[in-house]
Amino acid sequence: MPSSKFVQCVRQQVAAAIKQHYTELGTWPSTQQLPIVYNEVYNVSFCGIENLHVFDSKKFRKVVAALEEKKLITKRQLVTSNEATEDILLDVHTLQYLQELKTSKMKVAEVTELPMLLMLPMWLLQWRVVKPMKYMVAGTMLAAALAIERGWSINIGGGMHHAYSGGGAGWCMFSDLTLALRKIRKASQGLVSKIMIIDTDVHQGNGYEKDKLTFEDNQLYILDIYNSELWPHDTSAKTAIDNMVELRCGTKDRQYLTSLESALQQASRDFQPELILYNAGTDILEGDPLGRMSVSMEGVIQRDQMVFQHALEWKCPISTVLSGGYAAESHQAVARSIENIMTVFGLTSCD
Repeated sequence: MPSSKFVQCVRQQVAAAIKQHYTELGTWPSTQQLPIVYNEVYNVSFCGIENLHVFDSKKFRKVVAALEEKKLITKRQLVTSNEATEDILLDVHTLQYLQELKTSKMKVAEVTELPMLLMLPMWLLQWRVVKPMKYMVAGTMLAAALAIERGWSINIGGGMHHAYSGGGAGWCMFSDLTLALRKIRKASQGLVSKIMIIDTDVHQGNGYEKDKLTFEDNQLYILDIYNSELWPHDTSAKTAIDNMVELRCGTKDRQYLTSLESALQQASRDFQPELILYNAGTDILEGDPLGRMSVSMEGVIQRDQMVFQHALEWKCPISTVLSGGYAAESHQAVARSIENIMTVFGLTSCD
């Protein structure tokens, strides 16, 4: 049993019952490990072409390195994910879409927004682009289950919130959040049904929002706070949002944090979740080339602490994914925020 403040969020009996359903996704951690999921395969690299996209596709190892440097973790304490199989992905994604990702270089280039990928052979795209994202999917799904046992978890990757059952966009290939919530419901036989997604990435999370509509999911509550002046402007997907906060370019710390606090208080009145999936994008950072907001690094740290604090007050397990972040300092913001959360909530001990 964990000794952190999040012990009150643990559902030990449910965790014991669901372990057997996650063997394909990775090895369930020992008591000497933290509920932090990572695989070196997450880092996308192919002849330097990945550098043509503004997203730092190798930031995940930078986050791990920063946490190791601060002696908050060792790699042995991390949980390793496997690769999500086609059968796993088919729970959400259409066979047609998955076949396109296998056979169409155009589809892979379209989803990643990298036309230069058309120059590479398909086997290389599968190995260096598609495969890493399958590992991240498994990481998100496994982390969601670990939160039930430990009260909290982090996947150092994932958060592909523009992907949906029939497609993907914006470097988001697979709908990992939808896959995670559907898996935990089935594995727990409905004991974990009421799920809340809190999405603080700067862009609207239109992928899982489309999935909510497609699967007619009335047990999913969505809180989405984003810059309404940016892509994707998905009006139809907005109908799935239960708690929508639309901000504008240039939003600073005070307005952002005040708006988020108000939304979280409203969420507590609206819904009593049994699991929170937290999509913690760092593209709200000042200077982010795609986010266009003006939130400081300290503001990002306060934001994540605020979300964790509310989860603790609700006695609800919380599982975090990294999602977007395009500034050069993005990995530093992630690492510093994880350091703060682990320190403030006493999450540095494994047992």
